[in-house]
Amino acid sequence: MTFNPQTSPPGSLPIDKIRSWLPITLILLLATILYLYQLGAETLGIDEYYSIRDAEEFNILNLSVRPLYFMLLQFWMNFGKSDAWLRGLSVIFGLGNVFLTYQIGRRTAGEMIGIISAFLLTLSPIFVFHAQEVRMYSMSTFLALVGTLILIKILENSNIKLLILWAIARVLTTLTSPLNILILFPDLVIIAWTYRNQRRVLLSIGICLFLTGLLIIPSSVALLNIAPKFFGDWIANLSPISLKTVLSTPEVFTVDAPSSRKLGIGIAVFFQLYSLLLLGLIAVALFYIIKHRIQPLFWIAAWAFLPGLPILLMSYAFANIWFPRYLLFTASYLFILLAIGFIQIFYRWRYLAAVIGIYYLIAAGWGLTHYYTTSDRVDWPAISQVITSQEKPGDVIIYSRSPRSVHNPNALSRYYQGQMPIELQVNLCAETPFKKPPISDPPEPVKITPLSNLLSTHSRFWVLCEVFDEKVFNNFVSNQFKIQEHQTFKTGFEPLQLFLLVPKSAETPSKITPPTGNPNPNSQEKI
Repeated sequence: MTFNPQTSPPGSLPIDKIRSWLPITLILLLATILYLYQLGAETLGIDEYYSIRDAEEFNILNLSVRPLYFMLLQFWMNFGKSDAWLRGLSVIFGLGNVFLTYQIGRRTAGEMIGIISAFLLTLSPIFVFHAQEVRMYSMSTFLALVGTLILIKILENSNIKLLILWAIARVLTTLTSPLNILILFPDLVIIAWTYRNQRRVLLSIGICLFLTGLLIIPSSVALLNIAPKFFGDWIANLSPISLKTVLSTPEVFTVDAPSSRKLGIGIAVFFQLYSLLLLGLIAVALFYIIKHRIQPLFWIAAWAFLPGLPILLMSYAFANIWFPRYLLFTASYLFILLAIGFIQIFYRWRYLAAVIGIYYLIAAGWGLTHYYTTSDRVDWPAISQVITSQEKPGDVIIYSRSPRSVHNPNALSRYYQGQMPIELQVNLCAETPFKKPPISDPPEPVKITPLSNLLSTHSRFWVLCEVFDEKVFNNFVSNQFKIQEHQTFKTGFEPLQLFLLVPKSAETPSKITPPTGNPNPNSQEKI
C-alpha cells in the first residue's frame, strides 16, 4: 500500500465534504464524552493543588519555569474555582490534541491514518487523565502539535513566512513544559536534511532559532536554579530506569495498565502479549517507512523517538525521569506509527488485522474502565460530611501529618465547609522520620499551634491521622479521652483515620492537660 498525504478533504461537492469530516467529528464527540465524564468526581490531586497555588501566586515579573500555563490558569480562575471548572481548561486542549493528531496523520500519511491515530489517542486513558487534570501537560502537548503542523506546512511548500509562527509555537510549548524543548531536536534534524543544499533557508531558520533561544532565557534560568533540587529528590526516591520501562511506553500511552503485581496472572499475561503486539505494530511501520523511503513518514518517526533520547540519557546519567507525562508530547506520533503498522497488516492479512483490532479494543476498554472505576484519591467530601454532620461549638479539627508532607497543600481546607478551625500537628498519630530540608532551599514555615493550647481551649477533638500507629495514638489518647467516632477512609496509599475524641473527665476544658511524654515532640510555632 502507498500512502497519499492529503492537504484538504477529498471531494468537491458539499455532501462529499460533509462525509469526509464526519469520522473526525464523531471521534471528537466521543473524546468530548470521555473527557467530560466524571470530570469533577474525584478530588484534586497534590500536583493539581500546586498548579492552583502557582497560578494564584503567579507574577509575570518573577522568573518561572512554566509561566504560560499558570498565567492562563490564573485568568481561567476568574470565572470559577470548582474542581470541574479548573479541569475544564485541560479538556479544551485535550480535544485540540485529538484534532491535531488527525491533521498531522492525514497530511503525512493519508486520511485513514489520521482518523485511526486520532481514534487511538481518544481511547488512551493517560490522555483522558491529563485532559481531566489541572496541570500543564495537555496544553504543552497541544502547543507542540501546533508547531509540528506548521513545520509540516513549511516542509511541504517551502513556506518560509511560516517560520515565525513555528518558532513562536516552539517557544510557547517550552514555556509551558521545559522538557518540550526537546521537540526541537527532531525539528533540526528534519530541517537540516530537507534544506541541506539551501543555505539561505538554513540561515533564516538559524535566525529564528536564535530569537527562540532569547525568548526562553528567563525560563531556562529558573529551570537551572531548581534542577539540583529536582534531580536530588528524584535520585532519593525513585528506582533506576530499566529497559522494560522504556519498551512498555507504548502500552502506558494506550492502556496504562497497573504493574503485573497488581493484576491476576491471566490479565498480566494478556497485557504482556499486548505490549509485544504494540512493539510489533511499530516495527511493521518502521520497516515500511525504511523500505519505501517516504519522507513525511520519516518525519513522524523522528518526532516519535528522537526527543526521548536525551530524556533516556538523563535518566541513566542523573535520575529516572522517564515518565509518561514528560513524554506525552511524543505520544501522538507513536499513535500515527501504530496506525501505519495496523493498516499495513490490514492490506495483507485482514483476518489477522481483525484479531489485532479486537485485541486492542478489549485492552483499551479495560484501560478506560479501570481509569473510571479505580481511585487513589482521598474522598475529602465524605470526610467533611462526617465532620459537619456531628460538629458542635467548641470543636476543633486536628490534622496530623508527617514531617515530609506537612508543607503540602491542606486539601481538607478546600472541601470542609464548616466553621471549625483546622490545626496542623506533626507526628501526633505516628512517629515518622524527619529529614531536614536542604539548607540552600528551605521550605516555607508552617504554623503549628502548640498541642497544649488546643487541649485547653476546645471541648471535643476531631483528629485526622495521615499516618497511623496504634501505639503512638493510644499514648496520646491515654486515659483522658474516649473515642466517640472512628472511621477509615481508603486511599491509594495508607488510609486516613478519623477520630472524634471526647474528654472522659467532667473537668472543664481549661483544666485538661496533655498526656505526659509529649506525644507530639515536633509541635512548635514554626517548623
